[in-house]
Order: sequence, then C-alpha cells, then structure tokens
Amino acid sequence: MNERLSPHYFIFPAQKYQPSPSDQEAAVRRAHRAVRYLADLDRDHAQIANASGFSKSDSKCGHNLARCPEEKVVRHFALAALSVRLARKYRRQLPAALLVDPPVQKAFEV
Repeated sequence: MNERLSPHYFIFPAQKYQPSPSDQEAAVRRAHRAVRYLADLDRDHAQIANASGFSKSDSKCGHNLARCPEEKVVRHFALAALSVRLARKYRRQLPAALLVDPPVQKAFEV
C-alpha cells in the first residue's frame, strides 16, 4: 500500500533567509544610531507638534534609549528590539544610511 503524507496535516515551514549574527548586529547598531538621530531632532521632547523626532508617547523612551551606550543596546535583546521598532516606526525621518531595512530594488524587465 502506497502511503502518502497529506500536506494538510504535515506542514513544514518554508526555509527563509536568516541573517547572520553579524548582519543582525549591524542592523541593531544602525537602529541605535537612528534613535540617537531622532533624539537630536526632538529637542523639545514632543511639546510642539513639528513632525520631527519622536511622538509624545515615544519621547521619554526614545530619549532614554538614545542615552544608552551602543554596546549595551547590542548586548541586551529588549533594548535592541526597542531600537529596531523605533527606527522602523520613524523611518520616514531617517536618512538612507540609518534605515534598518534598506529598500529592496527590484529588477526591471526590458
């Protein structure tokens, strides 16, 4: 009897690209530099709505994170995750060199 496994019951996750630890560390370092950049833009701690820097809800957390040393942020998962989250949230204010996820350029068919 030829038994076949049903894909409905046996789902194997597709192999996705996993960045190397050095790529992840570089992204966290870029994210922390981005948080520092945003903190410099947000000198008024979101007291005035000027569309630069952090929002009022992220201002205190962002400024505290910007004061942390970069090595501490890289070593602690929670600080690294927060840096990446803030850098992604405020990506429109960042220069291209500080983007955590650089835009993917697609090939054009000619």
